[in-house]
Amino acid sequence: MSLFFADRGFSPVQIGVLMACFQLSRIVGPYLWGWLSDVMHTRVKLLRLAAVTALLAFLAVPGITSYGGMMAMMIGLNLITSAMSPLGDALTISTLRRHGAFDHRYGRVRMFGSVGFIAAVLTGGALFEHFGMPAFPWLASATLALFAVVVFGMRDAADEGPRVRPPPALPLLRRPDVAWFLASAFLMMFAHAALYVFYSLYLEQLGYSKLAIGAMWTIGVVAEIVFFFYQGRLFGALALRTILAGTFVLAALRFGLTGYFTQFVWLMAVVQILHAATFGAHHSASLKRLQRWFAGPLQGRGQALYTGISYGLGGTLGGLAMGWTWKTLAPMHTFGLAAAAALVGAGCAAMSFRGEGQD
Repeated sequence: MSLFFADRGFSPVQIGVLMACFQLSRIVGPYLWGWLSDVMHTRVKLLRLAAVTALLAFLAVPGITSYGGMMAMMIGLNLITSAMSPLGDALTISTLRRHGAFDHRYGRVRMFGSVGFIAAVLTGGALFEHFGMPAFPWLASATLALFAVVVFGMRDAADEGPRVRPPPALPLLRRPDVAWFLASAFLMMFAHAALYVFYSLYLEQLGYSKLAIGAMWTIGVVAEIVFFFYQGRLFGALALRTILAGTFVLAALRFGLTGYFTQFVWLMAVVQILHAATFGAHHSASLKRLQRWFAGPLQGRGQALYTGISYGLGGTLGGLAMGWTWKTLAPMHTFGLAAAAALVGAGCAAMSFRGEGQD
């Protein structure tokens, strides 16, 4: 979308504000949708509503020319689309829990999101190269139309118990183990802001070609897909606390090497394989951990809290902090800050298991 905004003539500062609307919407939006899903006892109907509304919104994008209009569109659109990931994950988890198949089947389902990411990047890049960035809203609309068709063919998971008035979720935040866990999730996405915002720019400054940068991203996503396919074996062999805390240690290693050893191209390629741990394993382990506190009538809001605090709040504040480090200190220290945040996150993740038996 940043390329589309640049094609529209918006300045870098204006583009930064518009993209920030995306992150800010992810702080509030997921919890509102999660609360609705728990109260209404449906996720599929809300996903259908989000899909159709987002499609109509994107169809209107080509006609919006003013900056104010585009900002209003970004806020509204991202509040709508923020429902899709947490509700989809909550629906998947509820279904797999019912069949006792989360450890072995979730990764096989989730890996198709990674495959879709690669397909979207390759297809979009080729189409934009040929038709230009004005094709972006039409491609997005076509994708959302396909998404709507798929969602209308889905059905809700059966209730895990009798329908009762859903209990409040926010009081759970006062539990030390929940607070430590959410703090660790915040720090992981805080650290990943260095990757998502500055990784490509950093490699480009150091003389990496666009082909090489694209190859680095591809290595990471392919590693993620391989992990999701085989994750059942890992979860069957290691304790959850070992997996979760280990992802933070590997994240610290990944970002530290990326910041201070970028001159070694072969090492950068090897380091990108760690995306399987810092994103793939962390995501799956976090969802499994959430089931300890947020299940049944709390599933939607628990998933939404995790998304809002980690991707929303962590991603937003991480981007601001990494931007300050990039400008004030040096680009390499941006990744040094990410490594430090990941190490602190490892401690928080370990504290969330304090007082429990082996899990």
